[in-house]
Amino acid sequence: MRKEATKFGFLLPGLLYLMAMAVFPLIWSLTLSFHRWKAATAAPRVFVGIENFLSIFSRDPRFWNSLRFTVLYVAIVVSVELSLGLLLAYILNERIRFRNFFRVLFLLPMAAPPIAVAFMWRMLLNPDAGIVVKILNSLGLNMVRWLTDARLTPFVLMAVDIWEWTPFMFLGLLAAMQSFPVSLYDAAQVDGASRLQIFWFVTFPLLLPIMVTLVLLRAIDAFKLFELVFGITGGGPGTSTESLSYYTYTVGFQYFDLGYACALSWVFLVIVLIMANFLLKRLRKEV
Repeated sequence: MRKEATKFGFLLPGLLYLMAMAVFPLIWSLTLSFHRWKAATAAPRVFVGIENFLSIFSRDPRFWNSLRFTVLYVAIVVSVELSLGLLLAYILNERIRFRNFFRVLFLLPMAAPPIAVAFMWRMLLNPDAGIVVKILNSLGLNMVRWLTDARLTPFVLMAVDIWEWTPFMFLGLLAAMQSFPVSLYDAAQVDGASRLQIFWFVTFPLLLPIMVTLVLLRAIDAFKLFELVFGITGGGPGTSTESLSYYTYTVGFQYFDLGYACALSWVFLVIVLIMANFLLKRLRKEV
């Protein structure tokens, strides 16, 4: 009995911290989502039931625009990052010159804080003084409006995300490849299998469970897109690059409509859970 009490005593500080930092904010935000509360005014909170949620789905075109952009963004960047990460992992798993140097080099973008990456690329793409723009201008691409064209800017954000987070896929897939038994490859070579056949029938099936995990983790993280939007475009031009996270931030911390922002946060949470569950079931079928 004393041992059980001792164990609980050691666990209690951690449980209290978890309650204070995770559970309580969730409950508090859920409570606020059923209220109308303009924090910038002296008006008190007013209970409105599910009115905020009804407004989101029936009277808020910006919500649907931000959701559409976020889903498209996640689908494109995760697919490209997985493909590039698999290609890089396959190449650098071979015995080539300067292999260790390239491994370290490809991991550098992931080591930088996302907000620092966002401001760095904003400066690089600055239309007046950005070095990238100057280089492209010298190549004759002086009419391209990288951050002011609503049709082009979303793909600029995607390119920056792919540059930053392809190393995540690369690192996970490379670690998996290096853990595979060498005897499987020796047996395949003895049987006369080509390099392509070895990859398709030996390496790829062994990688599938790892790929499922990496895609799920990366998709959930990409769905929370905020730093790149905040640091590079501010949701513009117009609302063409406004993600769901950034729209929630705008409502809560620029319009100070905290009740509506909390409702958006909970809708966002439910969407992420549904997406994660769908991806997990769909990808498990492939495995």
